[in-house]
Amino acid sequence: MHKRQLAILLTLLAALFLAAGSMATPSAAEEPAAAFTKQIAGPGSEVLDGRSQLPNPADLGVRSRTAMIPVTFSQAADGSWQWQDALAVDGLSEMSIMVLSPDAANWKMTVQSPAGATLRLGRGIDQAGVVQRTGQIGLEQNAFSGDIYTFARPARGEWQVSVQTAVVPTSADAPSGYLLLSNDSPYQIYAHLSSYNLWTHSQIGLRAYAYDATQDSGATAPVAALDIIRRAQLLLIAPNGRTLRLPMFDDGRHDDGAANDGIFGALVTPRLAGQYTAQITLRGQAPDGAPIVRTTEHIFPVVEQTIALNGGAVTAVPDGLNRLNFNLAATTSAEVDQVQLYAELWGADANGQMVPITWVGGLVTPTADSVPVSIDGRWLSLAGATAPLELRNVRLQDAQTHIPLAQLDSVPVNLPETISRGVAETAVTEITEEMLMGERPATLSANAPAPNAPGGVLMLVHGYCSGGVWPMGDFTGDVEFQDFNQNRSHDQFANLIRTYGNQFPSFGVVAHSQGGAASLHLYTYYWSGLDYSSGSRLIQSVGTPYQGTALAGNLALLGQLFGAGCGTNWDLTYDGSALWLSGIPSWARSRVYYHTTSFKDVWWRYDYCNIATDLFLSDPDDGVIEKWSGQLSGANNLGHKTGWCHTSGMRDPAQTQDHSRNANMNTYANR
Repeated sequence: MHKRQLAILLTLLAALFLAAGSMATPSAAEEPAAAFTKQIAGPGSEVLDGRSQLPNPADLGVRSRTAMIPVTFSQAADGSWQWQDALAVDGLSEMSIMVLSPDAANWKMTVQSPAGATLRLGRGIDQAGVVQRTGQIGLEQNAFSGDIYTFARPARGEWQVSVQTAVVPTSADAPSGYLLLSNDSPYQIYAHLSSYNLWTHSQIGLRAYAYDATQDSGATAPVAALDIIRRAQLLLIAPNGRTLRLPMFDDGRHDDGAANDGIFGALVTPRLAGQYTAQITLRGQAPDGAPIVRTTEHIFPVVEQTIALNGGAVTAVPDGLNRLNFNLAATTSAEVDQVQLYAELWGADANGQMVPITWVGGLVTPTADSVPVSIDGRWLSLAGATAPLELRNVRLQDAQTHIPLAQLDSVPVNLPETISRGVAETAVTEITEEMLMGERPATLSANAPAPNAPGGVLMLVHGYCSGGVWPMGDFTGDVEFQDFNQNRSHDQFANLIRTYGNQFPSFGVVAHSQGGAASLHLYTYYWSGLDYSSGSRLIQSVGTPYQGTALAGNLALLGQLFGAGCGTNWDLTYDGSALWLSGIPSWARSRVYYHTTSFKDVWWRYDYCNIATDLFLSDPDDGVIEKWSGQLSGANNLGHKTGWCHTSGMRDPAQTQDHSRNANMNTYANR
């Protein structure tokens, strides 16, 4: 039986099923964005490389050599407002204190060394051995300024610090500011979520431990150091602003691993959906007795688990010329919009061994009792696999946060004999676009431009919470995407690009920061003008945190303090980025061409892009993202260039102002 005969057979069978009323796949045309979703897939060989599996949160923790100490004032007898505390200093050669508060100009601060020497700190006050600078912590326009005081060769031990102000605090309980303490000690801390089952009314665990940075390669999670931490605390801020303080334990009963293994844990059961902010504080002693304090800051979303997969065998139903549809039995507790699907189809090879045939994914819209799955039947012919068939590693994820909502290990698949026979007799020798992305929507195909047709543009895309960053004179045939100073998820960002691009026959992208990830998300999940463009490079990016940035958690605390900024963004965290990347296929990654940059390193000075964010990032970095977190596996790495920072206002020029690189991107860009 030839390929055309198989197509005719599938069409006739589809008509019979439709006539019988047994076809239950929902239409995506009711939802505007859903009308342009792709039915993404890939070969079975990609299943084996593990790239599409959910990440392990233990591998994506935050490393910290700093402590954000909250400053909460109480009123003194003389009517002023005061705060005192002891700062644990264990640095070997340097210690820094950064003052972060909207009222910092009104603070009078003194510090006292373990030997009793007292120093006043403030702008215009010179102290021997103390270097004063001004820095910013933030991403793009969502940045917060503060003064930094760096002490050379500080005495190790407890430094007493006091702050006095005449300004009445806006809240008796919330901090009026933070002191960011940084030590160059080898002892740092590592903290992470214990799972990504971030659901309301379900236990969520956080873990933290100390480690020796001199023994840490950075490639994997560090090994916990024993007998360092004496006390651990979790501060959790709910979406409604309420705070919860919990002790953390190393007793084997708080999702912390084994008892007395150096890993501390705490469990919380959130009732509200939304974005949570957490701060973990660890206190203890270095092996030589020097006191230690470190904190990590985190954000994570909590979602309603509104859908469950029920299991049970599914039967393939033909749809059109090549597609086979299934309906997974599901139970929903509320109306569910789109969810992100992933499933693997396995079958028996010639030796009877179960092998992966294909994986499928994309955004789908569940009904009240089922979730649609669609597979191109040509994958079965290409793999040469036969029954028994089953779907494995089925999962549904929230479309905005990528949090897993429901999972099934395996689902038996029934393939009608007539379809099975036709598949076995059809020769498929190559992978087509339709097999990878599904069929192009008729509304787009009808208006598709001819290859290299005039009217295509190069779209210049900015990043998170950003204004226009690209020098328009460096590019030709370009348009500027403008969603300035906003906070969007990758999916929201992608749909804004798609909508803006609808006015052009086709477009390619040059993107900065989050704009690169949003463009990749668009190309992966939605049909758009990207799919009709011509040229050498579809998506080009500079400074995109494909694997996230460590700054997101700190910005959450500071945003609450300063009452300004664009807000938090889960997709820009290590965790959120890893969950997102688990759904990005190799064929989409291969269409990305990316650049990373960092500060210029010279031997005679301390080098950085941003002295404040350098406290949180591992070198080399561009002031916002680390070189390693800007890498995208499976994409085209166009190199790392020093002497360029993420944005303007840093030590080196902004990476988007590199006219030589811009000229190169302009030459090779799709349009």
